[in-house]
Amino acid sequence: MIISEGLLMGHLPIVRPGERVVARSDGKGGLILGVEKIKGREFAVSAEVSGYVLDARLLMDVLGSLKMPGSWFQVWCKVVALQNANRADDQVRLVARGFVRTSQRHLQTTCKLSAASVNEASQFFVHIGWMRTAKRGVLQLNPWLTVAGTSGEQEKWQQIWIDAQGPVCIIPNSDYPSEWRKAREAEKKAAEALRRKEKVVTLRQRRTPGRASA
Repeated sequence: MIISEGLLMGHLPIVRPGERVVARSDGKGGLILGVEKIKGREFAVSAEVSGYVLDARLLMDVLGSLKMPGSWFQVWCKVVALQNANRADDQVRLVARGFVRTSQRHLQTTCKLSAASVNEASQFFVHIGWMRTAKRGVLQLNPWLTVAGTSGEQEKWQQIWIDAQGPVCIIPNSDYPSEWRKAREAEKKAAEALRRKEKVVTLRQRRTPGRASA
């Protein structure tokens, strides 16, 4: 199913050991996802992260095409950078591998952004299913897009997302951010108009009985 010329991934399959998610164009502006066996092992390797990163190229391609505020891109990059999957840090990790501990205030400070900018960016990425709030101060990024880990860990994190009924993941088209903003603004205006139409009932004041004259 295509949403705003993007891809709705409502029923993603579990990616089991030895498999990976692949994407191809449907020729109509959308994408088709599938699962295929991988030959050998494909890893992302850096000084801090090693393991599978599913659809990393697709993710960066989408980010490079989205017409969204720079502040949103800042917030997303910072949250992904906080997703430490290095086994060497297991003894000092504040949350389980595959999760991120942060807060709106922390993101404001590290990104040097206003509370409104961080909040709007966070709401957008939750809306398109790229992350969810696991609990207060802890985020889970969509494991089909971002998590670096072994294939067994991938399967585990994907199941956690499914069990938590994580938001449906959308691969948006370039104009989707502005469409989302307009839709939110329309909803706010409709809610405000409805509030103003609410009938105000004036309560009749009770008279205080006068003191009887002598």
